Amino acid sequence: MRQAAALGRVSDVARALMLSRQLLGHDRWTDAELRAHQQRELTELVRHAKARSAFYRELYQDVDTDGEVELAQLPAVDKATMMSNFDRVVTDPRLRLSELESHLDGLAGDERYLGEYRVMATGGSTGRKGIFVADQREWRHCLAGFFRLNEYMGVRPRLPRRLKLAAIAAPRPQHMTYRMSASVDVGLHRVLRLDATAPAETLVAPLNRHRPDFLYGYPSILGLLAVEQLEGRLRIAPAIIASSGETYTEETASAIREAWDAPWFELYGTTENGILGSHCPTREGLHLMEDTTIVEIVDEHDRPVPPGRCGHKLLVTNLVNRVQPLIRYAISDMVTATGQPCPCGRPFRVLAGIQGRNDDILRLPAAAGGEIAVHPLAIRSPLAAVAGLKQYRIKQTARGLQVRATLRANAAREPANAAIEHGLRATLAGLGVEPLEIAVQFMDRIDGARDAAGKFKLVEAHRRHVSQEHR
Repeated sequence: MRQAAALGRVSDVARALMLSRQLLGHDRWTDAELRAHQQRELTELVRHAKARSAFYRELYQDVDTDGEVELAQLPAVDKATMMSNFDRVVTDPRLRLSELESHLDGLAGDERYLGEYRVMATGGSTGRKGIFVADQREWRHCLAGFFRLNEYMGVRPRLPRRLKLAAIAAPRPQHMTYRMSASVDVGLHRVLRLDATAPAETLVAPLNRHRPDFLYGYPSILGLLAVEQLEGRLRIAPAIIASSGETYTEETASAIREAWDAPWFELYGTTENGILGSHCPTREGLHLMEDTTIVEIVDEHDRPVPPGRCGHKLLVTNLVNRVQPLIRYAISDMVTATGQPCPCGRPFRVLAGIQGRNDDILRLPAAAGGEIAVHPLAIRSPLAAVAGLKQYRIKQTARGLQVRATLRANAAREPANAAIEHGLRATLAGLGVEPLEIAVQFMDRIDGARDAAGKFKLVEAHRRHVSQEHR
């Protein structure tokens, strides 16, 4: 059984590597070729969904699919709607949400449901867990997107001395990062997989023994490891660094750059869509992988947001998945497109950055009455100037803000406490927020701030302010 599973992974990797060459060829497309490809794939996808999914057949009953389908005429779908109608959304009638949940509960590795489907769950950080299914064809496309990014980063198989890779990610097979790293571990590289929910100090010894050439982790983990490196306990020299999965602070970025003189690539992935974006070798912005996913940056009312302005959310259309069609599916990420082409010449749009999630927005009482929506970036900015700050987490409470923080070795608590309080009060007052209670607590380690996938939430809004869309 294990041998058959291993052979299956080798076959998936071989097919995915061939597919990745096709994807790399798309990098040379013109904008017109990219748009024509998107239109063809969208029309075929909508026709398939309408024919095979009871949910989409009803949702698109007034949509004309005889000719080319117009994206803007299709209604958006959110996670709550997707999960409430799961059994009617999927195009294979054997897939039932209750049975998939049982399958997830019993997962021990890279097992497939019915021998065909990989089933994964989101971390539930937006208030409701999502479950997503990929068949073998779709999974190979997902792996192909990963291999395309490896080519961007220069991570290529080599013999006789194989590259040493270290991936610090989700510890359980229910999550995308675990399944992907398990699927590609077929001996091309020497891979060390570590648990992102483990304390950073426990990762030091295995990393020192492995001495990775390539280091991947969530930004919060990399930031903590950078401090371990700067303080002399961690002693590794990765040639390439990559991160995904979280918004990071400028102080985290500074620590990573100070610790390692290596190119740092940001990847943008989601459980729903696999690889959504990445740095190219120029690292001047995140390319959206628009040959596999159509991405719309929109405001609260699903209206397009122009380049240079941060959107409220994304509507993503996965052009590959036919089993669980995701068409104009709402994701709460807030991103900004640059509107400028990348010097690399690729036809894909470039993001200036990912500013967080719209459910991280804090709604705080205004001094003049009512409420003010405060972007998490405004909350994070004043803490960037606090000397010696190692990590922090800000949580909205019924009375104000609770700040939990850790400091670097030899950093003094009293000046840090004063700087945090002063910075937050000044920023909030400048935004028109009424005076709030700000409680700062210093600790050796911030426990309980990671979700099941090991991701760290920098800013957490009060529960009553989380939108119904994400419950």
